[in-house]
Parts: sequence; structure tokens; C-alpha cells
Amino acid sequence: MKSDSFDANSNKCLRQFTDGRSCRMLRKKGHPTLCIFHAREEQQLLESDKLAAEFASLSGKLNTVTDINHVLGKVFTALAEKRISHQTADTFGYLGQLLLQSIPGVKSELNAAVQHPGAYDAMLRHTVPFFRRFRKQ
Repeated sequence: MKSDSFDANSNKCLRQFTDGRSCRMLRKKGHPTLCIFHAREEQQLLESDKLAAEFASLSGKLNTVTDINHVLGKVFTALAEKRISHQTADTFGYLGQLLLQSIPGVKSELNAAVQHPGAYDAMLRHTVPFFRRFRKQ
């Protein structure tokens, strides 16, 4: 038997790394080919599309505190169910915090634009080099 072929009757995980090494852990009970760690990794990959759809906000965007709260609640549930890692949950939590902190600034910009038509465009022309080439109309 060749050394690089898999033995389907072996009790070892069949995960092979990019450098050619094979995992030496025992297979997870109930899984046909992988150990507990690689089976969990496989499950997370299979669920990533499902999770992305599940994490969608109520409005489909993250423009409101309610939307962000809804998504963070979904992240909390996914972490509690061990469907995402602590690192992923930490990252989503941090990004949610940044989004929440930016809402007052966005609200202020929008209010200024509504109260003073053209003020928002003038602010963009003044602060963003790309918009400087556009003249006030």
C-alpha cells in the first residue's frame, strides 16, 4: 500500500494538511472520516452561509441601533450554541460597538444636510479630496 493513500478502515482522522502530513487523532464517534476538531471545523464551514443569512438584520442593513442589537443577539445565540468561535464573536462584538458609536455622527451629518441643503455636499467637498473636483451646483 502506498504511504500517501488513506486506509478507510483505519480509526484515524483522514484530514491531510497542505504540507502532506495527516492528522493523528482518532475519528469522532459518528463521523465517517474526521476527528472531533476537524469535524467541528467542517461543520462551521458548512454552516457559514446559513449563519450569514441568519445574521442579517431586520432591515437588511446596519443603520439603526435596533438592527445592530438584533444581529448581536444572533451572534450571542450562535456563540452559546458553539456554532461560532469566541474569536469570531469577539470580532462581531467589536464591530457592533464601532457601528453603535458611529450612529450619533451619522445622525448629525444627516440632520445638517436636511436643515441646510447643500451643507453636506460642501462638507464632502471640503474633507474628501475626490469630491473637490465637483463644483457646487
